[in-house]
Amino acid sequence: MDWGIDGDIIMYSVGFASQDDPVSYALKSTRSALEQIMRDLGTQRAEVYLTGKGNYREDFADDYKQNRADKPKPKHIEDIREYMIDRLGAIQCEGQEADDAMGIAAVQRGHGIATLDKDLDGVPGIHYNWKRKEVYHVSPEDADRFFYTQLLTGDSTDNIKGLFKRTGVKAMPKIKEMLEYMDTPEEMYAYVKQVYIDAVAEQRMPSDEADIDRWLDQQGKLLWIRRREGEIWDAP
Repeated sequence: MDWGIDGDIIMYSVGFASQDDPVSYALKSTRSALEQIMRDLGTQRAEVYLTGKGNYREDFADDYKQNRADKPKPKHIEDIREYMIDRLGAIQCEGQEADDAMGIAAVQRGHGIATLDKDLDGVPGIHYNWKRKEVYHVSPEDADRFFYTQLLTGDSTDNIKGLFKRTGVKAMPKIKEMLEYMDTPEEMYAYVKQVYIDAVAEQRMPSDEADIDRWLDQQGKLLWIRRREGEIWDAP
């Protein structure tokens, strides 16, 4: 089968590992990392995706990923990026993230997803984690459960707030566990929304149902990984 490979992770991991090495070594390590993944998968057919300029999520939240803004980048990152595009045929995604491109390819074209990023577990299909050397399947129901669990917990790495930041109530395991007994996005969304409503009431916060709807709409649009071109998440 064809595979999509998360080039962002390779670019950063190789970049940081080769900080003190010549750029030639960093580029050689980049090629070696990609070739090893393809050997592991037994394929010569893979598309490598990189995140480029612009991200539609920034239209919905000015502070999306702003917690990363001041973090240092690898010394050779731009050389590695250019090498991956010009020499290795990587696809630079504009207006969306590499994650979105892999999600679209997985759902629309049946491609596998090779990454270390847990967020891609929100996309159904065949996945490969090259650190664990593990191939695994994510069902549509499990992908939806992952997404709606994130709608409760948020994602601190991307500065997406979640239940605790919104209400001061933690998404305890027993709260998240209830999603395991639900099969449809409609059930899952209704449950997550009720958790927020109950938490707001518990904290006696000045908020109404429309406010919760707006909050969940923003958080969902930030968290959702596209499964088709141009997709913007809406509550089911």
